[in-house]
Amino acid sequence: MCGMEVMMGDDDQARVSRERRMRRMTWMKMQGLGALVVGTMALGVGCASGGEATKALSAEQCVSEEGQRFLTYCASPQAAEQARRYEVMERARAAGESVDAMIPLPTEGAPVWGEADAPVTVQVFADLRCGYCARGHQTLKAMMEAREGVRVLYRFWPLSDDAELEGAHRALVSAQAQGKFWEYLEKIYEAQGEFGERRLEAMATEVGLDVARWREDRDSAYTEQVIARDRAIGERVGVQGTPTYFVNGVRVVGAVEPAEWMAVVDGELEAAEALLDAGVAAEAVSWRRTLENYQPVNWQEVAEVEEEAVAEGFEVAYIPVGESAVKGASAEDARVTVVVFSDFQCGFCERARHTWDALVERYGEQGLRLVYKHYPLPSHTRAAHAAAASVVVEDGGDFWKMHDLLFEADGDLSDARLEAMARQAGYEGDDLYERMRSDAVTARIQADVEAGYNAGVQGTPTFFINGIKLAGAWEVDELAPLIEDQLELAGVLAELAEAEGEELYRALVEVNQEPPER
Repeated sequence: MCGMEVMMGDDDQARVSRERRMRRMTWMKMQGLGALVVGTMALGVGCASGGEATKALSAEQCVSEEGQRFLTYCASPQAAEQARRYEVMERARAAGESVDAMIPLPTEGAPVWGEADAPVTVQVFADLRCGYCARGHQTLKAMMEAREGVRVLYRFWPLSDDAELEGAHRALVSAQAQGKFWEYLEKIYEAQGEFGERRLEAMATEVGLDVARWREDRDSAYTEQVIARDRAIGERVGVQGTPTYFVNGVRVVGAVEPAEWMAVVDGELEAAEALLDAGVAAEAVSWRRTLENYQPVNWQEVAEVEEEAVAEGFEVAYIPVGESAVKGASAEDARVTVVVFSDFQCGFCERARHTWDALVERYGEQGLRLVYKHYPLPSHTRAAHAAAASVVVEDGGDFWKMHDLLFEADGDLSDARLEAMARQAGYEGDDLYERMRSDAVTARIQADVEAGYNAGVQGTPTFFINGIKLAGAWEVDELAPLIEDQLELAGVLAELAEAEGEELYRALVEVNQEPPER
């Protein structure tokens, strides 16, 4: 084991091998939970930082004075690059140009359900004979009834060249030309794949179409061009099957349960509200979020990575504790170190904080310690201010009290509210704002962001359990098998290596980095 001299006999080797097999089994069980969102986080469980990570930047390395209005916090990994892109697109929009050509998921030409300036855009790629698409359509209907500020755009993605299926897609395009797209789509799904000529024409009559015009449009070259256009867009963004959704650029693949779907949409509505509160124009919110969220996918690489993940074990990184706030077991007694990268304005972090609190309550006396790292995201305009206030309070009050108050603030993180919460958390100084903007506090937050960047953090919350990376808002019972396996592994290593404290923590991370035996 790198960094430690541990002499082990055959029995000792067998014990460590058994622990590695346990870790492999635990990993495979957790993989079975199945992430359905590709491109940001596991489904409905995280706030995405978006795009490929870049290193934290100093204020001098940020953007022009004009671009500063797009910048939320310089320490956030993608902030400067996003600010530059937003600046270019805002200029283009102000000049009357369409931003469609500049974003991966254009919206022009697609049938729209909802308001044009809705801050959340759901694009769905669907096949009219796909039962999962029909089921997903019912979920979309329920979402549109339950949520304001969302619009749905439809894209054609026929899964075969079957003549009847092609006829159904053409029929739907021609219904769109008369403003009856969604009514005709409803009839199509009710037909359950029966797309004979007489059935299609009967449906046209039922929804009130001019049937003669409908026939003429259906047989025109235009309908073929619309379907070809949608296929080209789908191929460009890596659509592989149906249904495939993009929620402000977040890729959601397959049939999704309504509650899980609502979690994704609610996360985007929360992010949109923050942008609107910061003064972003309503019509700009969706494309800005799409730019931030969308990530291209090479499906062959995804398959290879998933296969390698199961074969090799976990993605693991050593995260130094440093000056971060800690609760649970002491450094000397710690056997499982849970490092969490979090954002006080992230709704998924607010949900996940109940998980990390429950972990401390359940396993703290057995040796679990929780380490809090700051990772304010560019899309959350007050997250960095909240992080800075908590760092100041940590030095002169109760960090964990402030932590709870910030998450309970329901998004109200104004300066006045931050000051009131700091008082509640025991901070008695009159220099809160001054210290929030100090070099020392900024450096502290940037150090956390840098640590997260180096460990591959892409969004919040992200857990590292003895170095094992798990992204998203996990429930305590989902994490329990891994925690208990790590406690047992720690017992073995503590005995064999006679290690404790930080030495044991580092040793556990090193063992977790080794591929488990098959």
